[in-house]
Amino acid sequence: MKTLKILSVLFLTAFFIACDSDDDVTPLGSIDLEATSITFSIVKDEGSDFTGTATITGTITNIEEANFNSGTGQQAIRLYQRNLGAPAPGDLVATVNFTNLAAGETLTISYMRPWNSSSPAEGEFPPDYQIILDYDPDIFIDGNENNDDEDLTNNDLTVSGSGINDLFRN
Repeated sequence: MKTLKILSVLFLTAFFIACDSDDDVTPLGSIDLEATSITFSIVKDEGSDFTGTATITGTITNIEEANFNSGTGQQAIRLYQRNLGAPAPGDLVATVNFTNLAAGETLTISYMRPWNSSSPAEGEFPPDYQIILDYDPDIFIDGNENNDDEDLTNNDLTVSGSGINDLFRN
């Protein structure tokens, strides 16, 4: 009977040692999501050198070695259009919610709109476009280290819409 008790204790000890610990929720490196770029493309209206449809595309990238894994509703990419004289950040034109972004992976957000490069509002004074990584205010205290962005200084990017006008000229 004494041997059975000792074997039971050894078995239980080995079982608990072999069980997964909470270490698997700790990232194996840093997580840094970056607002990487805002690019433009156009489709000109037939017969016009000045009007068409502009597509504004923002890209974020996980630039570090650990995967970003989070909960629903804790983060989003937001794309804003800010016309000359309007308060920052401007008008929200697109939102993409996400939960995961693997190391090295990118995620995009796009907005299409009519464009007239000969108009004062777009041609002479084009709006700025800004992408922002928007996190829940409590994301750093939610107990999940896999969604803690280590560098918040690279989470937004603003680009002038003048680049759209350049595409109409070329």
